[in-house]
Amino acid sequence: MTHQTALHREGVACLPSAAILYSAPQANKRRLLWPLLLLSTLLWGCGGQKPLAPVTQQADPSSGRVVITNPPPGTVPIRNMTQSPPPPGSTVSRPILPPVQIAPEPVQVTPSATGKPAPGAATASAKAASPEERALQEAENLYSQAKLPEAWQLWAAIANGTEFPSAIPFYTDKAWQRLLESYLFQASADNTPHFLHAVAEFEPTASQHRILQDMLAQQPRERLKYLLSLQPANSLLAAALRAPIPEHSPSSKPEESMTATAPALALSTAITQPALSAPAATSATMPAAPARKVGLLLPMSGKWSSMGEHLRRAAKKALADYPTTPIQLQIADSGETAESSKKGIQELLNQQVDVIIGPVFYATVQPAIEMASAAQIPIVTLNPQREGDSLPKGAFSNAFQPEQQAKIMAKHAVVDKKLTRIAILAPESEYGRGVAKTFTDEAHALGGAIVRSAYFAQDANDFSPWLKALGTQYDALFLPASAKQVRLIAPQAAAFRTGNQKITLLGTSLWNSPELLAEGGEYLEGALFCDVDNQAKEQFRQSFRQTWEEDPSALAILAYDGVAMIAQLLQDQPMQSGKITPSALTRPGGFRGANGTLRFLENGLSRRPYSIFQIEGGQIRQQQAVRDALAIP
Repeated sequence: MTHQTALHREGVACLPSAAILYSAPQANKRRLLWPLLLLSTLLWGCGGQKPLAPVTQQADPSSGRVVITNPPPGTVPIRNMTQSPPPPGSTVSRPILPPVQIAPEPVQVTPSATGKPAPGAATASAKAASPEERALQEAENLYSQAKLPEAWQLWAAIANGTEFPSAIPFYTDKAWQRLLESYLFQASADNTPHFLHAVAEFEPTASQHRILQDMLAQQPRERLKYLLSLQPANSLLAAALRAPIPEHSPSSKPEESMTATAPALALSTAITQPALSAPAATSATMPAAPARKVGLLLPMSGKWSSMGEHLRRAAKKALADYPTTPIQLQIADSGETAESSKKGIQELLNQQVDVIIGPVFYATVQPAIEMASAAQIPIVTLNPQREGDSLPKGAFSNAFQPEQQAKIMAKHAVVDKKLTRIAILAPESEYGRGVAKTFTDEAHALGGAIVRSAYFAQDANDFSPWLKALGTQYDALFLPASAKQVRLIAPQAAAFRTGNQKITLLGTSLWNSPELLAEGGEYLEGALFCDVDNQAKEQFRQSFRQTWEEDPSALAILAYDGVAMIAQLLQDQPMQSGKITPSALTRPGGFRGANGTLRFLENGLSRRPYSIFQIEGGQIRQQQAVRDALAIP
């Protein structure tokens, strides 16, 4: 343990005074003490008997839930630690970006309802954990309890190699990353001395220097100026903040810096911006709007906890992409049952959230909708609803609605391609039957005919019994199946055709996967399906990977859109008071989603713009946008 760690844990309440350090009677002793005086002055900002300010609490002591917050704009005062404080009222907005995960997976702490780790969970994992992993977990526990100085001290000791001299770079870099990201996320004039104390003797390695540069490159310019204003002249971060910092795009605005379309694995480019200087105090800004609480009801425990963590990261990215919007994320565990969903929704209602995003699983959705509706709190679930289902006012389904895709493909086949005799081969499941019924109803309404339908077992590899049952009297075959299943069905369907008779295969967004053309692509030539715009999807994928070192799942896109939608609503219609109303969520212009425009209909179902794709020459090519996709009832 370093001297600084021991000093802090003994509860030292004040900094060394310049007068005490300079009281040696002999001149030669004063000369020897002068370097120490200089170092103390630089680190602690002009010295003086100055008690350390208490760290701002970031956790809810009643529930143990960690609150992830973007503070209201214009509420963080500037204080340069080497200068006199600015006049009262001088403020600067404080945009915050989320942590950038370099290691494969962050250390996670899942607090129970009492705020302590769930019994047995920590014991089970600790048996197989290394000393470094246990130390990282201890630091996470301290951080989740809003004990910033202790967490920073421990992370610094691990990162500097003093706590575990034989630790591999993975652990030292991970500790360094967590130390940096937590400080960049919560830095203030009050807690900066604690951070400086933790890194007083820190010697970053080459990889840690790269981590620091990459994380600073993710910050908006205004945030960098604020961070620089907190640093003494020769601090560890001051030099890095004054150096040219890579940007993601020369034209990016601070709010858009995390959505830049850099290569997937690159965290920065060679484009640079001028060096920063400490900013002068600005005049007071407009009164800040109150922070809105957005509840996230996600599976944070059990076998689906990794999914819940993935969705939480997507929500944090949305928070970062709108850094000046005053939003707090309140996270509760939905579990995977109706009872656990009720418990989670009640926790969020107790926190007086303004809107709820989630849950995910079908069994958890209905009780959550009922409780949120009774409390008159808008809820946006991440589970598709059947077209015939009725949602109460204030309940919305943000999902890639399969019935919308079925209607789009039926219209394209019957109206655009003049295919009037169509067969359907779908999986024997609620999804398969629901999509097939919607396609059938839409085709009949447009003048087409469904000659036959068949439903195959979901684990089937040989589809010949169902293809034989369909016969041959059709010119198109609708296959709402996965890419792997379609790849197997296509050559078998061709074998049942006679002579040169060809059929057009029709599908949904489930087809849009590299596995579709892994083999046997010639049997899919001319096939058609619909999906969201490829360019928008790829841009978001790259941006998400830059931030979290992983690709977003379809559910992660929905979680991101849910938070981004609320952020845009608060940006476009600032609310000093009042509730987020259902009518605000159904505004005609919709919202900017990760994959394009998103809007909600009056019945609570979501609509997204889709495009038609066709397989040509062994490649998937985007053909045309569906004009009325956002208005399909």
